[in-house]
Amino acid sequence: MQQRLNTLRERQSGLQMRNYEDDYCLLQFHSAIEIYMVDGGQMEMWVNGNYRRLTAGQIAVSLSYDAHAYKTPEFSRSSAIFIPPVLCEDFIHLTKDKRLKDPFITDAGVYGRIKEYCRALEKNEDNPIFRLGYLNLILGEVLEASALQEKTEQENFDLASKILLYVQEQFKEDISPAAIARHFGYHPSYIARYFKASCGIPLVQYLSAVRLRNAVMLMHERKYSISYCAMESGFNSMRTFYRAFREEFSCSPKEYLQSLEQ
Repeated sequence: MQQRLNTLRERQSGLQMRNYEDDYCLLQFHSAIEIYMVDGGQMEMWVNGNYRRLTAGQIAVSLSYDAHAYKTPEFSRSSAIFIPPVLCEDFIHLTKDKRLKDPFITDAGVYGRIKEYCRALEKNEDNPIFRLGYLNLILGEVLEASALQEKTEQENFDLASKILLYVQEQFKEDISPAAIARHFGYHPSYIARYFKASCGIPLVQYLSAVRLRNAVMLMHERKYSISYCAMESGFNSMRTFYRAFREEFSCSPKEYLQSLEQ
């Protein structure tokens, strides 16, 4: 089964916490760190080709762009936290070109502490200092429970992953699909076809989505003008930003901010 970029997850710019019953997910990847906890029943989990049947009190962890899938064999209750790279830049830097030696955590103590931190996050979701602290505690538990190891040469040189990581690191710069193709030494038309086939989304659309996600994160802080949020996120003109924003959110940036106050 070919993995696909989860475009819905990529559009979500903030911290996400979800609860599920009898969940399943086809093979996918995304930039957010995903910590998936089995709260009841059983789940069959795949992360980077590793398989485990997890029971209540156990966890599966997918780092940025780790391929993962899961399904419920009979019954399950589960919960997950999705942490975008912008909220854990130190962790992203630490784990670059690495993977978890074992993506499955079966220590009930670790599960209990992470669940406790998630509850604390929900209670303090409007406090950015508390949020950062609890996120670091959660990611610290992950690193304590499972050591990091270098990716294999084949993993490191997967072109789709390299393009995704390059966009994540360079989206604020004046890059375009053609510039990305030149960076990797390929013809633009080849990169366009390859990326669409591998990730299920056009490269130009993905680049715009990453920039929009960052702009929306800045807009939520309510400290900057809309034009600053756009330019700081890599858009080279306000016209381009407004067009992309309306296509994505079906409203203008000003209308979006007004909706947050309702």
